[in-house]
Amino acid sequence: MKQVFILVLTCFSFISMAQHHEEDRHSSEATEHSTEEHVHGKHKLSLYTGFTHVPSAFYEHETHEQSTGKWVPTIGIDYYYTLNKKWDFGAIIDVELDQYYIQTDNHDDLERNNIVVLAAVAKYKPFHRFGIFAGPGVEWEFKQNNTERFWVIKAGFEYEVAIEKGWEITPAFSFDFKQEYSAYAYGLSIGKRF
Repeated sequence: MKQVFILVLTCFSFISMAQHHEEDRHSSEATEHSTEEHVHGKHKLSLYTGFTHVPSAFYEHETHEQSTGKWVPTIGIDYYYTLNKKWDFGAIIDVELDQYYIQTDNHDDLERNNIVVLAAVAKYKPFHRFGIFAGPGVEWEFKQNNTERFWVIKAGFEYEVAIEKGWEITPAFSFDFKQEYSAYAYGLSIGKRF
């Protein structure tokens, strides 16, 4: 809970500083952004690739060795709809492509294998191309049998780098606050506005 408070406090501090900077550049960016939206559309679809770090993960179920966590390859798809120059709404789907174990609050060992995280997010853009996003979601596995599901709050930030003709490269950092454990991710998405 302390981590959530620190993240929220940091985001609000950054937003207030950015809004002061925004006032100076407001008129030129508003014209550029509205022209870009008109030409390339309000929808954005992206393919994501990166790594997720799970600090509480351990590798071998039998040994219970202490570990410093595990880096898990992650792929995903992001969709955003631009409501106005400050707000986007969308969905993020991430798939962690690995197997690891975590210890639950009941001190049981729980296997996690090929995790899917689906989140509905709102993105606030304090200034052009920089976004802070957050929203609720759910995590589950690609298993046929009884799979453990967890609630997730996904939060993070990203910066869109325009290429041309509506294409963008977007580096991003996100944090997943999960029911039993947490994880953070670094990655890059390639997207197209339409």
